[in-house]
Amino acid sequence: MANAISKTAYYTLACRAEDARQPRPLCNDTFAFRFMDDEARQVWARFQSFDRANASNAARHQIIDAQVQEELDREPNARVVVLGAGFDTRAYRLRGGRWLEVDEPALLTHKDAKLPVTEAKNPLERLPIDFASESLVRKLEPYRDARRTHVIIEGVLMYLSTAQRRDMLAVLREVFPHHAVYCDLMRESFQREYSRDLHAVLASMGASFQDMSDTPEALFLEAGYTAASSTSVPLRALELAGKRIPALIVRNFMRPVREGYRIWKFERR
Repeated sequence: MANAISKTAYYTLACRAEDARQPRPLCNDTFAFRFMDDEARQVWARFQSFDRANASNAARHQIIDAQVQEELDREPNARVVVLGAGFDTRAYRLRGGRWLEVDEPALLTHKDAKLPVTEAKNPLERLPIDFASESLVRKLEPYRDARRTHVIIEGVLMYLSTAQRRDMLAVLREVFPHHAVYCDLMRESFQREYSRDLHAVLASMGASFQDMSDTPEALFLEAGYTAASSTSVPLRALELAGKRIPALIVRNFMRPVREGYRIWKFERR
């Protein structure tokens, strides 16, 4: 992969592939193994010792799965846009939706070879974009839709500057006036206290977190979004794994862990 951030897609992919192999998978992405080539395994070798973070990656995917599926059960023909899609396979797994995956050309070409669009059980289109040189608003303009759209931004925002995040939200507000955003937001204090070693490996790959804050949700609220829900990723990972006592401890006594890394759903109406 030419883009350092795109390389991190192999990490999140490998987390889901490993999760699917477990007796009690958290998100059970049974398509993830299709992409586990030599490059993916080399990346995974650098991360496989991070048990808690890896489980959180699978859990965050499941949280978004469940939230989007709930919406698609109500409106099966709704558009779902996956920004920085990586190796996302939701168009193959969830029921309903008209899917648009947006990411770097090299990644999507690789993805097409391993998991063709024709195998998706829902309408799916892949939109290549060089994020560094091409305009996102121009790329998305042909898909402008006044109806409610669901936008997934998973494992992306922490790598963007505050200005880049603002620009992305401005594009979404222009092209999809009525939409919901599903994204993971990490507090700076959580990254510093609980994710420092993991981040060091990511940074060594050229994918460092930027402009971290202890109120990452403020960017959305200032842009006119309403917070519809907020779900603790570490707590949900423990609940899905059936670890009742650790979940009880995190829920009642470990607020920095419980609050530090969450899946947010924001509405723009």
